[in-house]
Amino acid sequence: MAHKGKFLLVVGNIDTFWTHRIGLARAIIKDGWELHLATSNASNDKQLLQEGIIPHDLPSYTSSLNPIPQAKVFVALTKIIKNVRPDIIHAITIRYSFWTGLSRRVLNCQTPCVFTIAGLGSLFLSSHASVRAVRIGIVPLLRFVLGGAHHKVIFQNNDDAKTLIKLGAVKKENAVLIRGSGVDIHLFKPVPEPQNTIPSVLFCSRLLRAKGIGEFVHAARIVKSKGISARFLVVGDVAIGNHDSITRAQIQEWHNEGSIEWLGQRSDIEELMAQSALVTLPSYYGEGVPKVLLEAAASGRPIVTTTMPGCRDVVEDGVSGLLVEPKNAWDLAAAFEKLLGDSALRASMGLAARKRAEDMFALEKINAKTLAVYRTLFFANEKAAESLAA
Repeated sequence: MAHKGKFLLVVGNIDTFWTHRIGLARAIIKDGWELHLATSNASNDKQLLQEGIIPHDLPSYTSSLNPIPQAKVFVALTKIIKNVRPDIIHAITIRYSFWTGLSRRVLNCQTPCVFTIAGLGSLFLSSHASVRAVRIGIVPLLRFVLGGAHHKVIFQNNDDAKTLIKLGAVKKENAVLIRGSGVDIHLFKPVPEPQNTIPSVLFCSRLLRAKGIGEFVHAARIVKSKGISARFLVVGDVAIGNHDSITRAQIQEWHNEGSIEWLGQRSDIEELMAQSALVTLPSYYGEGVPKVLLEAAASGRPIVTTTMPGCRDVVEDGVSGLLVEPKNAWDLAAAFEKLLGDSALRASMGLAARKRAEDMFALEKINAKTLAVYRTLFFANEKAAESLAA
């Protein structure tokens, strides 16, 4: 069967591709495209070929603001776009959207392009001097690279869309809201909470300060000081090169003092969800819609998260979980205490969380919305080309 054309998907990190975007990749292939993937270490991942994906290497992902590795990403993307000559491009995250958009501009490429802003990260929130310096000059550059004809910008929450539209970086008519990357509701299934065990509170994230790891540890201490029996599990690793990361020595110290149990990086997240009583992400980071909260909801677990954009989109406060103020360990501890002391409330909130995941965040529904954006752009571009030819 002939392909519709060449599709280039740009994802900065191969691990993120497998955790967040393999479902989308399969949907793209099923829709009839020849799929090319630009990501880190792609050519060494044999499973990509088994999926029918053509790999293209990007430099290893780094969250550093050092311009040299970032420039290498731009050079690599420019070469890939020039060599592949895709019929449509989709770049994911604000960083890779930026470099893809710049490559597209430099090449004077008229290929339809979709940019996903999966959260604004620390760029618009951090007070770190180097981040502030980048922020000052980034808006006019974003306006340039995310502009031009034949493109759409997918936002995962309304707040991010409003921010970039207000700053003039994105035109309102080019903005599309699709809440997150979706969750596989067949993989993450609701199961009864383990009985006759100490209830577990699960924190699963990169160990960045803005993800609320410090507040989580403080809240755990508060709860334990009241004699409440609970385990506080931390899954994830430090982010080397990220100015906001805690150190491995720090997380090990917290583990050794008994405040939390650090499990490191794990791949069995669905099993960890099933063994937990509730899941938390006390983030004040610029999230899109956090994947881990979607997985928790699909697993039928009540969620404790903050009122930050993206986080609050997942939870109906008081129904499927509890929302707390960011950077407030006492508020967080009170929410933990309320849920740990009421198994019936945990069960009812878990059911509501699962229903919300099915209705709003199921992978099939999210992918269908994304494919609809592709079709709108691609066919509009085809009609424009026919008009010029006539």
